[in-house]
Amino acid sequence: MGWKRLVALAALAFAGVAGAQSVFDMPRLFPRHLFYLQQFIGAAQRGDLFAAETAARAAAKLFPNDANWHYNVACVCARDNRTEEALDLLAKAVELGFTDTRKLRSDSDLATLWGLPRFSEIEARAKTLAANPPRNATLSAAIVREVPAGEEAIVDAADTQWEWDPARGGFMTTLLRPRMDAAIQDKAYAGPCPDLVGPWMKANPTAYEGVLYVNRDEDRGAARYEAFPGLTPVVYGEDAVRAGAHQGEANGIFSTGVRPLMTVGNSILAMAATPFWRTLPRKIATTPNAIGLAARLAAANQLYVYDVTLDYTRGTGDLLVGNNTAFIPSTDLTNEKPNAAEAQRELTELILAAFAAFTPETKEAIERNGLLVPTIQRLLRQSQKGAPDYFSAAAHPTAFDPKRIDKEAFLKAAHALTPATLPPPLALSVRMERAPLVGVEFFDAVGSEALADTPQCITRVFRGTARWRSLTVAAQAPGCSFRWFIVGGDPEKIRIKPLTSDGALTTLEVAWHAPYTRDGRPSRRVDLACVAVRPDGTVSAPAFVSFRFLTNERRFYEGDRLVSVDYTAPESGFVYEDPLLTTFKNWRDDYRYDADGTLLGWERHRPGKTEVDHFDARGRRVTESNPDGTPKTVVPVRYFPRQIQGADGLSAPVLELLQMDNGTATAP
Repeated sequence: MGWKRLVALAALAFAGVAGAQSVFDMPRLFPRHLFYLQQFIGAAQRGDLFAAETAARAAAKLFPNDANWHYNVACVCARDNRTEEALDLLAKAVELGFTDTRKLRSDSDLATLWGLPRFSEIEARAKTLAANPPRNATLSAAIVREVPAGEEAIVDAADTQWEWDPARGGFMTTLLRPRMDAAIQDKAYAGPCPDLVGPWMKANPTAYEGVLYVNRDEDRGAARYEAFPGLTPVVYGEDAVRAGAHQGEANGIFSTGVRPLMTVGNSILAMAATPFWRTLPRKIATTPNAIGLAARLAAANQLYVYDVTLDYTRGTGDLLVGNNTAFIPSTDLTNEKPNAAEAQRELTELILAAFAAFTPETKEAIERNGLLVPTIQRLLRQSQKGAPDYFSAAAHPTAFDPKRIDKEAFLKAAHALTPATLPPPLALSVRMERAPLVGVEFFDAVGSEALADTPQCITRVFRGTARWRSLTVAAQAPGCSFRWFIVGGDPEKIRIKPLTSDGALTTLEVAWHAPYTRDGRPSRRVDLACVAVRPDGTVSAPAFVSFRFLTNERRFYEGDRLVSVDYTAPESGFVYEDPLLTTFKNWRDDYRYDADGTLLGWERHRPGKTEVDHFDARGRRVTESNPDGTPKTVVPVRYFPRQIQGADGLSAPVLELLQMDNGTATAP
């Protein structure tokens, strides 16, 4: 039916071009597009014309040059028999670039318009424009900018376009084509370990051909790109800077238009002084679209170094959410007063030096196979000072301090690489898990434990009441076996159970962890690493499964049976927890079981109140009990978050979870 067609068309919105004042506004505006799209699709599936139109009109206002959103509003109006309004909107959609005449005639949402003379005129106009479609100056296809290697590559609206994959999110693509200048080849290498690397660079003067460097913190931690002859620095133009698209986490891919360009970037920026303060790695980990984009960038040879100092201190502890090898986390662990900018600069320059160490054949194989990020990840981990071997926790720190890396060993290992000894590409995926029920086994504004599911990183927030959580994970790498090991966590509370002889299918069981000390810092995360191993012993970069535990709750177990969960603020004062992971709950739940250990329900106690709420095992509030204590009548309960006024994210949570009856009491 036509309404299904409307839903399908909504999924295509932004598949082509979409309107905003500048292409660089899109990273900021795109989340709002997704919000309207979800509202629109949901309303369409329910058959709610009013809600669908409200969402589509809001999106069309936000993106005034987007043909698809105007087309969607036209479809709603046509279904609502507002003929003239539908024709006006359809005509505008065509002028903006909706020129698919087949869809105009096949979409049953427009059936009421087909026999009208004006529809035929609009159809004819679409046919005319199809041969020479109108150009959206904001987001139309970009041109490829030729850049002499070593000179600044300008990112502006002429060479940048917005793209969107419905399954993986939106991103910018900047089209550049660096070309090597003969004069560059006479310049001397001045990066790390010049006595070691200089002769390699002299033998391979085009080592940095086609390699970009991009700084995304307004030069606070910028590398000395001029020390690497032929390296092309990226500079953002006025429009990008005005929109703020030049700073923070990476928001796009650099490409020739045919293949991605190998790119190294860095940023020490963090979100601070708001309730949602966080470093870029924590920001990425708590933003689903950003998690997907980080994985896409890594696959496209775009390597970024992000500082984690704010989230990795001896005071607050390790606040990071998951261990994600799609980028490189940096910090200064050596100095009493960490110098984040200097540590990141030093680490970034060491990574850039690797290109001079690679042989031409190795560099070409890395580029062709999308192996830049896993290659650098493996080299960094193999070069950790004091690590007994690659399968030890010491080889896989939460963040990389350049002072703890043996730089000469790192560069010698890079130079010794051959195409055959590059790391095998490793990908993880979840095959089986039991998700706990929201409102019964956990209480929060979110409905799932899942936070990340990418080839490099699987992250779960431990929410349910069961003491043990289980994931069955598949590992894939051609011709390899797989080794799992513990990087962070209590070995007594972790079980790794291979289901196949090669470890390709493994069940991971993790029990609830209270905060513990890891690398001298309070930690609330378990990290389990998987490494692919070829028959010749060549190893991959690791991929991680992480379990994040919440510190705004105190659990008490007897064996595997949960006795109580206290969510209230402790007497010692406020305990910070990421407000994007959980909401504040001002109560304590005490659980009840029968003689066989079967859950009967729980009692909910609130500070300063004598009244106690009783719940059955299905999470319904017991309004009346029988003489033997069993429920006589129950009422369903729903939970919703409420903003706490004056919250600053430091002294109070941002949201509080409230409980409300959701219906009338009935017999259980």
